[in-house]
Amino acid sequence: MKIVGGLLLLGVLMLPACGHIQVALLPIAETIGPEGTFRVDVGDEKLIALTIDDGPSDHTEPILDLLAEHDITATFFIHADHLDVMGERGDKAVQRILSEGHELGNHTLSDVPSVSLSESEFAATFSAADQRLRDLGVEPRWFRTAGGNFDPDVMLPAVVAAGYEPTFAMGSFMPWDTFLHLPETYGRQIGGAAFPGAILVLHEGIGEQAGRGERTLRTLEKLIEVTEKRGYRMRSLSEVVDHSRQVDAGQGL
Repeated sequence: MKIVGGLLLLGVLMLPACGHIQVALLPIAETIGPEGTFRVDVGDEKLIALTIDDGPSDHTEPILDLLAEHDITATFFIHADHLDVMGERGDKAVQRILSEGHELGNHTLSDVPSVSLSESEFAATFSAADQRLRDLGVEPRWFRTAGGNFDPDVMLPAVVAAGYEPTFAMGSFMPWDTFLHLPETYGRQIGGAAFPGAILVLHEGIGEQAGRGERTLRTLEKLIEVTEKRGYRMRSLSEVVDHSRQVDAGQGL
């Protein structure tokens, strides 16, 4: 069993300049976990992939309001079971995500860590979440494990068989927004350390985790302020990856 993921960067999270330190550690993560996409090669273009996990939630629509105000698109990695919990509110939020040019990604059914599942349990959970997305009219392209760690031998066959990109959607910075409640600091740190092709990860939540969405709103406000001053644009993961694949053809966003 080969388990790879965000815990690689855990030791630097408490450091004030952790964003820049994590950038320095990215080559290590990519060497240990080549099956993961931790960043995208866009050359020197100031383009960042914004991803938001664990929706839909009551904060999805306020987040969408903020993104619309700044002409930003994102990839929302949703837990399919949240659609059941949220009911009509979740359906409305998801339809708005799609209608406003954002992207939905598969983040399994719930926040049960993917690496805790057997191969058959993972396949069943992944497939159920995949079907929920397809029922919404989505052709899912990206998968991000619940919990941030992955076992390629157990998980990748199901991901590839379903027609997804043959990789795990990871991030350039470990998302310490889930356990350190310092949204402005997080936004400032990752905004200041972001680089061309970086993949940023933020979180929503429901139930006991509902506070994450409010913190993400505050994080985004600071993140947008910092990245706009630095001349960066934030787009969905697919937009950034597709752009990287079009560079040789002389095309761009």
